[in-house]
Parts: sequence; structure tokens; C-alpha cells
Amino acid sequence: MEEEVSGKLNSFKKLYLTKGKNLYFIAEIGINHNGDFNLAKRMIDESKKCGAKAVKFQKRNWKSLLLPGLKPEKAIGYLSKNEFDIPTTKKKFGSWTYPDIRLEFSEKDIKKLWKYANNIGLDFIISPWDEKSVDFLKKNKAKVIKLASVDAKNYHFCTYIAKTRIPTIVSTGMCNYDEILRTKLLFEQFNCPVMFLHCSSSYPSELEDKNLNCIPIMQNLLENEIGFSGHGIGDEGTLGAVALGCKVIEKHVTFNKKMSGPDHAASLEFSTFKSLIKKSKDIQKCLGTNKKRFLESEKILHKILGKKFYITKSLKKGSVLSFSNIRTAVTKTKDGINPEYYYQLIGKKLVVNKKKGSILNFKDINLG
Repeated sequence: MEEEVSGKLNSFKKLYLTKGKNLYFIAEIGINHNGDFNLAKRMIDESKKCGAKAVKFQKRNWKSLLLPGLKPEKAIGYLSKNEFDIPTTKKKFGSWTYPDIRLEFSEKDIKKLWKYANNIGLDFIISPWDEKSVDFLKKNKAKVIKLASVDAKNYHFCTYIAKTRIPTIVSTGMCNYDEILRTKLLFEQFNCPVMFLHCSSSYPSELEDKNLNCIPIMQNLLENEIGFSGHGIGDEGTLGAVALGCKVIEKHVTFNKKMSGPDHAASLEFSTFKSLIKKSKDIQKCLGTNKKRFLESEKILHKILGKKFYITKSLKKGSVLSFSNIRTAVTKTKDGINPEYYYQLIGKKLVVNKKKGSILNFKDINLG
């Protein structure tokens, strides 16, 4: 029913991301660059090769993020320098220092990465975590803003973003329907376009936490297309979301899941990401159209197995066709009448004599 659903819903993707029905994959590089500029550039390149339409980074101004007078803790935990730099010990998810200023690029470097991504045909998206970072995006005329789940019901911060009127994509982990609706109304109040991604904020997300049945409910409730932000390490969530009509997909990516850093373990390696995009496109092809019809590709089988009507006993001109004097069978001929015309035949009179076993044709019948 994809065409029918798409026809009813507002298309944020078409208006603010990319036109057409193609999927829009966002490669969430996030902080998986581990603060290394060259690693970030390589990840942008690899995202492009995989078929992503956009790369996404995160931006924090720690002075704006933290309570005035509060300073960042001393960062702990080893950060891998590349995909081959794998430590023997790892920190558990949630135990990393936050904010870890080692993972933050300067605004100058962010603009370099932004330009680099645009030059190779990728949209550059940033999740701002504070007002100063929002100001940076507004100043540099960001195409869209991505709001993380943790701030999806931070109505004060949402208001600050909505006032920019920059089209905004909102992940909805840790939110209920009422909270999401309130956020939608807030953005509408300031005439700021908004799109929501179904999401569960667990890293990595287990199958039982994906709750993809929320997607059609959100589509109807918000009267807008819904995307999907997945933190799982398999294909299931994304493929299910695509089957339910999601066309904007965000996935965390990395060169090596074994790398040391906060989000690597909950990310897809690029080879898996590339395969996922291919499978998702195949799923979209399978969705096809909502028009049920006789397909061109079905003609071969129909030609072999299709049946036609024939006369079960000799009938004279003027005889009335009935259930008892006609039957269908495989005739191995192009002539004849297909079974679906049964109701057009019953009660009609023959205009010629017909022998038992002869194939019935429309020219033999008075159809008036």
C-alpha cells in the first residue's frame, strides 16, 4: 500500500532532502571519527561509495552544553586511531566521559568536512546539542538540522531550533505519542518543517525493542512520512522499516566495530552498510505498486497453465449457456475464452451450432 500511504502524507524528504521515490540513507558518522580529521574524511568517502545520500556528524559547544561554571571531566578511555588500532580492553557503553572534548572538531574543521562532503555529492547534516551549535548551523545555512532523541521532548531547546525555521529531522527514542505530537505542534507554531524518525535509544538495539508497529501509527497520527533511525547491528529493523514505508534511514557507521570509542559497537561496518542499502532498495522494489493487476511477467505461466471454456455436449444455435454445458480445461491454443469471463457467458445464447468438446469463442455467442 506504499503508493496510497505516500499520497496521503506530507513528504519532507521530497521537499527538503531529495526528490523522487529513492531511499535517502544517512550515514551517521557521529563521533566515530574519534576526533581524527583524516579518519572523518575517509568515512565520508566510504559513505559515498556505499550509496548514502548524506553524512551526519554531531556538534557540541561544551561551554553552552554544560551548566555555567561546570567544566568537562577529564576524558578517559582509549580512542582508536584507525580501523586496525584495536585495544585488548574495552569500556562498556554508557561509561564514557561526556562530553568528551577529544571528539569535538573545531568549527573550522567542521566547515572543511562540510565542503568536502558537498563536493562529492553528499548532504552534510549535523546534530547540535546546544544553542551555540544551532547558531553555527544557522549562520552557515544548514540544509537541515537533526535533533537527537534525548532532546526530542526538550521543548525549550526545540523552540530555539524551530525559530530558525531550518527543516528539522527529529529522532523519537524515549518518547511517547503525546510528547511527539507536542513537539510537532511546537515546530508548526513557528512554521518550521519537521520530520520524525522512529527510533529506540538503546545501543545496540535488540530486536524486541524495535517496535516497528509504531511506524504506521505515527504516520497516521502525525499525518507525515516517518523515517527510521536504527541502532541495531543487523538488517532486520531497517528492512522492516522500509517495508512499512520509511524512505529516510539513519544508521551509525564505522570502519571496524572493534574500534575503541563510544559508539563503534552499535554501528555497522561499511561493508554491512553497503549491503543493507542494496537490500533496502530490493525491498523497495518488492513493494512496487498498490495496483493489483495481471503482470506482463505472469503471461508465460498463464500461457502454460491457463484454461479456456469448451462445450461439454453438442449444442444447437440458440442454446443457452449454463454451468452444466460448459467447462474449462487446458487447451494449448491461443483461441478461446478465459475463465474470468464466466459471468459474461452464463445465460447467453449461441449464434452457431457447437459440437461436444469444441472450444468456445466470443464470436460464437450473442453478447447483446
